[in-house]
Amino acid sequence: MNALTNLLSNARWLAVLYALLIFTPATLLAGEVTLEDNSLFVAFDSQSGALVRLEDKTTHWVMERRPDLGVSFRLFAPLPHRRYNPVFGGKQHAVEVRKKSANEIHFQWNHLVSENGGILPMTLSADVTLTNGILTFKATLENDSMLTVETLDYPYLGDFNAPTRETSLAAGVMTNNLPGQLKIDQIYPHFGNEKGYWGVNYPTKTREGQVSPFCLICAPDEGLYTALAISPVPYRIQWTFEQHPGVISSATGLVPPTDEISGIQVHLEFRVCHFIFAAPHSTTALAPVVMRIYQGGWQAGATIYKQ
Repeated sequence: MNALTNLLSNARWLAVLYALLIFTPATLLAGEVTLEDNSLFVAFDSQSGALVRLEDKTTHWVMERRPDLGVSFRLFAPLPHRRYNPVFGGKQHAVEVRKKSANEIHFQWNHLVSENGGILPMTLSADVTLTNGILTFKATLENDSMLTVETLDYPYLGDFNAPTRETSLAAGVMTNNLPGQLKIDQIYPHFGNEKGYWGVNYPTKTREGQVSPFCLICAPDEGLYTALAISPVPYRIQWTFEQHPGVISSATGLVPPTDEISGIQVHLEFRVCHFIFAAPHSTTALAPVVMRIYQGGWQAGATIYKQ
């Protein structure tokens, strides 16, 4: 009798578990796939492939903080009759987010949903590795459509945060006008729009990767180093910063010091824009991008590139 009772009880639990698996919304089952070493912790959404968390474990600086603002990628594939035809990563479902090993995750998105051109026969595959504090992003686009893919933004940080509300952030790059030095521009708490109010929807800064193969996001005593892993790069690269939803005043460029303003989320985007101009029915490998944290002023970040 006890054996029969136990069998029935187990059967009921299996039925409940099966019902949960069948009727639970996919969003409730979604989780994270992570990479971690002594320096960095990074997490990706297992459904969309978006980068949702990034933390410097040595100082506990949480650079990517709010998962709902995470982004996987973005690309533009203009139509013959309409140029504005983006593919937003947030509207794609990753067909694969698989941890290949302790330090590598494989991603794949296909049949990409565009804003004005329907579903496009394209496949974007990516591999992200974390080895000795170096986070590496490699991606390949298979464009089986009749369209040319002009740009592809990857990697993409949708919610870049300063170490604290009171800590400033600046972007540092090499320029032809300052040999041996970096051009340093504040991006928090002041962000100046460099594209003109008529040209962009949000305050935007871009820096050229051909002139500066690395970009530093500098806090006073630490920072994030982002660089191209190959040289030369066969196409144009831009380091792009975009402040959402805007600034309090165009005169001062002051960023709202809160998570929301008028019910809209305040966040800073940082992305690497690859101007690949991938022709129809072609395969394009993106230039690998590496990220790593450093301690000290901008000189410490520039030393990484020198090494």
